[in-house]
Amino acid sequence: MEDYLRKNFDVEPKRPSDEALMRWRSAVAVVKNPTRRFRMVADLAKRAEDERKRKNLQEKIRVAMYVQKAALQFIDAGNRGRYNLSKEVRDAGFGIEPDEIASFARSHDNKGLEGHGGIAGLARDVSVSLKDGVVSSKIPVRQNVYGLNRYVEKPSKGFWMFFWEALQDLTLIILMISAAVSIGVGIATEGWPKGMYDGLGIILSILLVVMVTAVSDYKQSLQFKELDKEKKNIMVQVTRDGRRQKVSIYDLVVGDIVHLSIGDQVPADGIFISGHSLQVDESSLSGESEPVDISEDKPFLLAGTKVQDGAGC
Repeated sequence: MEDYLRKNFDVEPKRPSDEALMRWRSAVAVVKNPTRRFRMVADLAKRAEDERKRKNLQEKIRVAMYVQKAALQFIDAGNRGRYNLSKEVRDAGFGIEPDEIASFARSHDNKGLEGHGGIAGLARDVSVSLKDGVVSSKIPVRQNVYGLNRYVEKPSKGFWMFFWEALQDLTLIILMISAAVSIGVGIATEGWPKGMYDGLGIILSILLVVMVTAVSDYKQSLQFKELDKEKKNIMVQVTRDGRRQKVSIYDLVVGDIVHLSIGDQVPADGIFISGHSLQVDESSLSGESEPVDISEDKPFLLAGTKVQDGAGC
């Protein structure tokens, strides 16, 4: 009997399965005041509805990504013949335009990549050795032509925005109204300027409180921004000048050979060169929990994805 009860009615104290909760609820279905007795038990219907909504949202995001990819491939296919090398690109010694490289990454254009001779041909176009990597002395030229590995950040709030937000406190608003009333009554009863002293004192106190609050919040905002910047400043291994070295993801340039291992986050849109058993998790982008089986047939890597297994570059 004890084994039967444990098997059919035992509920784990932490994160019990839906099946176990359903069996337990079925066993105690006839109880007095079930709403109160089950108030600490998970709402299985709500949990199932939330899970259904989550899966629907992930499916919509996944479909949108596929549709966007197909549309971009169609657009890029029409524009493929219109990429002409600019004088700036030719003078720098490169054989491909920045916009064309961007089109490869965003639309996973295998045909466009093959049109440049595959990975070896693309490496030649961006003037990089797949063995020795880029030449450090030429990095400023690459950054000038192809740009920096940074995105435009949303500007942080200025001091006066914090000042305005501090003024929105309900208590301070009531005090400001009281100060205005005090000034009006004081001038009417005691005349100018003696009648406004009390109200003016309240206003100055309010401004002092608001100023202190705004300064404190502004300093915290700057500290948080600095900490967030340090957190995002991830170091990765690259091959430059024929040897491995660590650089910040912000210092990566087009043509860098980046070495990835388990747990690494792909620091930029890239193309798989070589490796073994490389599995990349795209759940942070599409919600898809299964790892992508990226490879020589599907060489495109998306920035922000995470390496689950294997290694590559």
